[in-house]
Amino acid sequence: MHLIFALVACEPTDRFFCGPGTHVDGDWCIPDSADTASGDTADTDTGTDTGSDTADTGGDTGDDTGDTADSGGDGPARVVINEFMADNDGLVADELGEFDDWVEVYNAGGRPADLERISLSNDPAELTLYTFPAGSTLGPGEFAYVWTDSAADQGEMHASFKLGNEGGAIVLSAAGAIIDELTYDAATVDVGRARIPDGGDTWQDTTNVTPGAANTP
Repeated sequence: MHLIFALVACEPTDRFFCGPGTHVDGDWCIPDSADTASGDTADTDTGTDTGSDTADTGGDTGDDTGDTADSGGDGPARVVINEFMADNDGLVADELGEFDDWVEVYNAGGRPADLERISLSNDPAELTLYTFPAGSTLGPGEFAYVWTDSAADQGEMHASFKLGNEGGAIVLSAAGAIIDELTYDAATVDVGRARIPDGGDTWQDTTNVTPGAANTP
């Protein structure tokens, strides 16, 4: 039997993350089960296939279980760096009562994101300095944050790198592709930076930091 895998176009992969059951391949989100050998990745479904293709947009009436940018769905997952503190001296304590730096991510898209394939780093040359725990997901409109304290032995949500308060970079990647990144200048003690509104294009300094919750001015 000949299987047809329709490629689902993401928006540019520097902004979007492929959802569960798919992965980044160039400018595409493709099913994890797809054979990407020569000739298979550009097959076009003409709508005449009456099988159980999950990515057929030509009229299938079955459930769509994997596409991240299907025109009939809610759009792909879009995970972004949403808020961070690079000089936390007394505003937010971790589970051990320590005031460490942290980075928050947010799913601004319409589908759940498979967090175990997403990594954080402070170095574009080493993307996987921290990877979210196996089995973790981030639903649309949800937040997750990581303590960037160079203390990975303190728990799954502690990274092996630390943000520099003199300025630096934060890089978010998925399956080896950078999906969001920023550089920041020297930090002010107990002042964070946040996208306001969540997932938007505008960053603001704030002392009203909200790791794990919606950003407010």
